[in-house]
Amino acid sequence: MSGLLEVLNPYGPELLLILRIVTGAGLVIHGYAIAKGGRVQAGQSMKNMGIPPFTADLATVLMFLGGIFLVIGLLTPLVGLFFVIQFGAIILMKISKMHTKFISTEQGKPTYEIDVLYLLLALVFLVLGAGPYSLDHLLGL
Repeated sequence: MSGLLEVLNPYGPELLLILRIVTGAGLVIHGYAIAKGGRVQAGQSMKNMGIPPFTADLATVLMFLGGIFLVIGLLTPLVGLFFVIQFGAIILMKISKMHTKFISTEQGKPTYEIDVLYLLLALVFLVLGAGPYSLDHLLGL
């Protein structure tokens, strides 16, 4: 079975680059959207769950700047660690405070399946770093 996938082994650095760019871009877009128009609503949602509203601002900054850092591959393991913490907290909050399911069959119900995917991607960046196509590699970090 392993022989079938061996042809893909040399493309690990390219795959890591694609994962960084797609993940980072998604986080930048999400962070920008919250900063542009949903900041007050996000803060209010946090307050309603008993969480300090400023945490929404911190999460927004992390998504926007951390996403940019992922795209360019700068301080990638550290950014990965911050995202592991953030998405771990989001998942715990959704389970304990919002009582959401991993996947819902009901349209419009909140879930945490995408948060788990982002958490797993953050773990990849924490463990593997940015790879050779990055500022981390260029700067010797």
